[in-house]
Amino acid sequence: MPFIDVRTSCPVSAAQEEGLKAQLGKAIALIPGKSEGSLMVQFTDNCRLWFGGQQEGPIAFVNVMVYGASAKEAYKEFSDAVVPQLEQVLGCRHVYLKFEEVPNWFWN
Repeated sequence: MPFIDVRTSCPVSAAQEEGLKAQLGKAIALIPGKSEGSLMVQFTDNCRLWFGGQQEGPIAFVNVMVYGASAKEAYKEFSDAVVPQLEQVLGCRHVYLKFEEVPNWFWN
């Protein structure tokens, strides 16, 4: 079960959230063995995020947690698909992505 936690320094409308959620669902399939069918996504907007000591934004932090491990190339492909979407949809100037490989995970 992948989990993607998206935090932004700007507001995210319902339409923007829906569009980004759909793009994240497509992008997660770039990581072998992962699919939108088991993906959980969380959006938290209006966070107080700082980049380089500044609050010049919008800024986004995306934490991608996956069960098991994958190749760095797959994470790069995911990043290459997601970062432009955050730039285009929300106008993000800075985007950080973090990938967490979780060895133990239960879901129903």
